[in-house]
Amino acid sequence: MSALTEELFDEIRAAFIAEASTVLRFQYFAQVSEIEGSLDSARLFTELAESAACVAHGHLDFLQAVADPATGRPLGDTDLNLAAALSSEMEAATARYPALVQQAHEEGLADVASWLETLRALKHTHLAKLSAAHEALRGVPVGPLGEPVAG
Repeated sequence: MSALTEELFDEIRAAFIAEASTVLRFQYFAQVSEIEGSLDSARLFTELAESAACVAHGHLDFLQAVADPATGRPLGDTDLNLAAALSSEMEAATARYPALVQQAHEEGLADVASWLETLRALKHTHLAKLSAAHEALRGVPVGPLGEPVAG
């Protein structure tokens, strides 16, 4: 596979992020359309979401040769992919969502803070599941970032 320059990596990374976001937006739009009874629109949004997912996967095929576009960690096999997933979920659970919860509280938005606190807890659940999968794959105990720990 061709080596990407830093500039091209950054541009493909931005395109990947945009396509991944499009997938989720279009899936959401499809659900709304279906609830509203607009089944033709729901099918269209579903089809477009699937197409955008294929594009995002194609971008990721090139990006993984350099690094995970979310964490900068190496990607490739399941071991590396689990370590990258652990890294991103750790950041979400310990930094992103706690900061968002605090901000929502500071802005007097208790309902938003409650939602974000639920997501913070969900990220901790994801961490536990990913850690267990990583440990099972490696056959050794691992820490929350995928690093081996003395047993």
